[in-house]
Amino acid sequence: MTERKYSDPVLGEVTFRKSPGSRRLSMRIHPVRGTCVSIPWMMTFADGMKFFMQKRDWAIAAAERQKEKSRAAVESGKAVGILHDGSTVRTLLSEIRFIRERDRKHEAEKQPGAGADRNTERQHKISLSITEEIKEDIRISGRVWLSPDRPISVKTIHYPDNTPEEGTSELSALLGKALARILREEAKSLLPAKLSFLARRHGFEYKAATVKHNSSNWGSCSGLGNINLNLNLVRLPEPVCDYVLLHELSHLRHPDHGKGFHSLLEELCEDNCHRLASLGCPDAARIIRHAMRSCSAFPVSRTLETEVKTYRIF
Repeated sequence: MTERKYSDPVLGEVTFRKSPGSRRLSMRIHPVRGTCVSIPWMMTFADGMKFFMQKRDWAIAAAERQKEKSRAAVESGKAVGILHDGSTVRTLLSEIRFIRERDRKHEAEKQPGAGADRNTERQHKISLSITEEIKEDIRISGRVWLSPDRPISVKTIHYPDNTPEEGTSELSALLGKALARILREEAKSLLPAKLSFLARRHGFEYKAATVKHNSSNWGSCSGLGNINLNLNLVRLPEPVCDYVLLHELSHLRHPDHGKGFHSLLEELCEDNCHRLASLGCPDAARIIRHAMRSCSAFPVSRTLETEVKTYRIF
């Protein structure tokens, strides 16, 4: 596989990729990975560029539609966008906020002649601090369900003013690492316990549960009975999070996605949604209402599956 890059004034970096597996010229627009033109091995990069120019107006329109969808997803909490001062991310346990700590001495560094000092300072390790404030003591309130709309605490990530500029990918990557650490900590404290509870409730046995930061799937179950769970699951409403756990547990009995698997998963999801709804979980009650309007043979699990697909893995 070989590839070349082209900088488009509107689309940004466009990747032209030649691969033996490409049978025809094609173009894909991805909200994160950008624009990629696939070229059959026997064709030239010039052929790929000609194809791109012919389809460029379509690509620009498609990219703009994706930006609109991405903005809507970020605003609804279903995606994590470019992180910056004032960004918030909600989980089942907390609301995570990002705040730049303004420092007057760094304002002076922005004046002419201070660039070298600023670059030198950035070479040093940037120190981030995290503070936490409890919003609701569930031992007192007695609440036994979780929701990103009602986080238990507020965790604030404070970062110094000598970090990269706001809106840059460099700053977002830096803050993203801090966010991933918090998500991993919360996922490790919550997901194995939830999986264990659901397994005991429905008579499943698995070997081990591992929390990972996968980029392409929410969970997986190996033939050996090991279950992997994505740390991003803590960003989902509780019944939707539980759906993924129940999905992987169902694979312990049905390795495929046949009728037996879907029948079992539907039974488990229906039981779990009614359990959560009886505890007062509004997300579970909402899922049940939607499922009642579904024409699917597996209304509850299909409703949950559809909702999972509206979220984007960070």
